[in-house]
Amino acid sequence: MAQPRFVTEITGFYRWFLVMLLCIDCQGCLEVERAALLQIKDSMSSPVESAFSNWYGEECCEWEGVECDATRTRIHNIFFHYLREKSDGEVEPWYPNATLFAQFEELQELELPGNHIGGFVSLQAFRTLKQLQKLDLRDNSIRNGSNLCWGESPSLYYLDVSGNKLEGNIPDCLPDNLLHLQHLDLSYNQFNGYFPSLLISNLKNVESLFLSSNEFQGVISLCIFANMSRLNELDISFNHLEVESEMESPTCSPSFRLNTLSLGGCNLKKISPWLFQNITSELWLGDNNLTGPFPQNISSRLTFLDISDNFLHGTLPRDIGLNFPQLRHLDLSNNSFNGNLPLFLGNQLQVLDLSDNQFQGEIPQGMASNMSCLIYLRLSGNNLTGALFPKNSSFTKLRWLYLSKNLLSGTFPHALSKNMELEIVDIHNNNLSGEIASYLPVLPKLKVLLLGGNRFEGRIPSQICQMRDLHVLDLSRNGLSGDIPDCVDNVTSWTDPLPYYSHPSYYRNNIEFVLKGRLVTFRMLLSLFTGIDVSLNKLTGNIPIQMTHLRGIYVLNMSNNLLTGQIPSSLGNLAVLESLDLSHNTLLGVVPPELTDLLFLEVFNVSFNSLSGMIPTGRQFDTFAKDSYIGNPGLCGLPSSNKCNDSADTPPVYASAEKSILSHLLLLFWSLFSISLSLA
Repeated sequence: MAQPRFVTEITGFYRWFLVMLLCIDCQGCLEVERAALLQIKDSMSSPVESAFSNWYGEECCEWEGVECDATRTRIHNIFFHYLREKSDGEVEPWYPNATLFAQFEELQELELPGNHIGGFVSLQAFRTLKQLQKLDLRDNSIRNGSNLCWGESPSLYYLDVSGNKLEGNIPDCLPDNLLHLQHLDLSYNQFNGYFPSLLISNLKNVESLFLSSNEFQGVISLCIFANMSRLNELDISFNHLEVESEMESPTCSPSFRLNTLSLGGCNLKKISPWLFQNITSELWLGDNNLTGPFPQNISSRLTFLDISDNFLHGTLPRDIGLNFPQLRHLDLSNNSFNGNLPLFLGNQLQVLDLSDNQFQGEIPQGMASNMSCLIYLRLSGNNLTGALFPKNSSFTKLRWLYLSKNLLSGTFPHALSKNMELEIVDIHNNNLSGEIASYLPVLPKLKVLLLGGNRFEGRIPSQICQMRDLHVLDLSRNGLSGDIPDCVDNVTSWTDPLPYYSHPSYYRNNIEFVLKGRLVTFRMLLSLFTGIDVSLNKLTGNIPIQMTHLRGIYVLNMSNNLLTGQIPSSLGNLAVLESLDLSHNTLLGVVPPELTDLLFLEVFNVSFNSLSGMIPTGRQFDTFAKDSYIGNPGLCGLPSSNKCNDSADTPPVYASAEKSILSHLLLLFWSLFSISLSLA
């Protein structure tokens, strides 16, 4: 029978009072433990400025990364997360002395992820930590598996050594020593050999088992996990395994009901109906050899389903959402599905990726109006036709939109004017048309806008200047005309030399962009990159001086237009520029010698203009071939075949040298003048 509330409160009060009595004479943490902490700190040699910033005074229980018991005398938990990271990545391995950690006799949790640990000295000292419950050594550099063999730990329930360099077979000591383990993560290492069946048979209490991204080999059946009655999460993806998913055999009667199962890259050839019926939340089957149609007549409680990168074909059920009423993430990309898109996919769906298939027809009205929770939509690489979105579409939460490489027509969709959360809009390579300036809304959080390869007309919309977080803009291969807007330097991401933008790693967020003269696919992460591509249009006028303020731009492509005037010398201020293409315009004058200040420039093309004078030399310009300058008969000097005569402009290399020498002389004069003043 439940105790009355006042009894519970009184009991709690007496416990608190007892702790306070015990702490009347507390003098803070034990000196032996405080000294051990300081020795560990010294041995780490952390380059992180903020590390150990409050480690002063006698009371080490208040130090960052340390937690003590209620009496504030014994250290129970140590959390040193990524304290040896360095910006250049060059950090010597750390070999902690286990005898120092053995001083914490009541230690329960030890977390040392991301500290470049190469192994432990005096490993056997860990045997004294009888109360240790959680050990986190992920993202280090441990190679020798013997570092996992330091005696039975009766209290240890959590062990994570993922992201190290452990190799060979899993040491035999591991399953013998960790009989009470509930969470084991050995993923992202270099373990090899046959799949560790001994490990599986001995870990009776494991609830979460992660063995992915190693080099295990062999043919296995999911039946080998059948007796792990507490198993809840299993990930054996991306090894060298061939997995059989059938579980209907009379000799195979699984005693668990998995919440998450990851079998990516496991050479699966068939989808077992058992998977849909017994996995209650997440099922990962991507990058396998699955063939045939999508499973029919099934009902599942899955919230996450990934069957991407397989060989499935045929049509999808028209009301697939009825079969998966709780689905929030569906990825069927890179298969061979055809026919029309499903009419209904569920109003709880947040992520939908049907890209790189053979779907055709229009985007259904029902699909567009019943997905109010959608934040990610990718339908690229199909044969979809009709308007970009049906009327009355509502995607108010949409943040990532990919509809490129289809046959969609009409204007820029008015429906997107309501999407203030949009970060990526990729609709390049379609048949969209109209004056884009009349339809493009101001999207305040937009970071990537890819509209290239359509039939848009009119001017470049000034709305772009109000999207101040824009990183990547592609308006190439359209029919745009007029001047480049003077307000481009309003976009702060282009004026900041160190922009940063990243995608959630569990979304397929690759975009295509012409980088350094070739089409490049950015996969999963778009970081430290900005670019503008307005090539292959009908743009006129001069290169606006405001473009010389874009110190954060990496790629600038204005080729194949009708631009006139001179190349601004202040383009040399674009500190991080790696690719500059001004070819196929009608530019005049010289190639400014100031461009030699672009120390990161790898691609430079001013061919087929009306430039003249001597080609600059020095630094990056010594690496450019004559193809960068052809079609300019007035240019002379290397690498062209035209020799410069006496009437040619002052060689840019001399002009730069003269400027540099003058600057140094002025600096020397000022230094001498300052010294004379100080002596006086």
